[in-house]
Amino acid sequence: MKRWEAWTNHIGWSIVAASGLLYGALKYFATASDPDSRLATPWQPSVLAVHLLAAPIAVFGLGLLFRRHALARWITGERQGRATGSLMLWLAVPLGLSGYVVSVLTAETARRWTGWIHAAIGLLFAAGYALHPRTSPPPADSPETPSEP
Repeated sequence: MKRWEAWTNHIGWSIVAASGLLYGALKYFATASDPDSRLATPWQPSVLAVHLLAAPIAVFGLGLLFRRHALARWITGERQGRATGSLMLWLAVPLGLSGYVVSVLTAETARRWTGWIHAAIGLLFAAGYALHPRTSPPPADSPETPSEP
């Protein structure tokens, strides 16, 4: 994996995770100073916008990661990081789908349940990302391996 690909992935997922945690805390746990307002703080829509704008970057980074990193390790049979890596790849599909669907649902109950499911999957994904090893060497025949002169 090239350095810019790794940084795209790290920055994208870090922004998505941080904004998602902050938005969830503001939406579900903070109390509004104005009893007539649905917003806990005026920052809530901006935090959601950051989350929604960073998500495509994170998904793009995940595609790069799968092509250059995960697939190469699966093919060579490398075991280090397989549990957390597989967890993240399998969670990425329902995470992305629930994130898309929650923004288009109109029924309040369906939107609320989808939001909670999205938050739970997002927390699991973030935990897998935090626990995934960062220092494993690339497989010998991986495109990540620098070529010798």
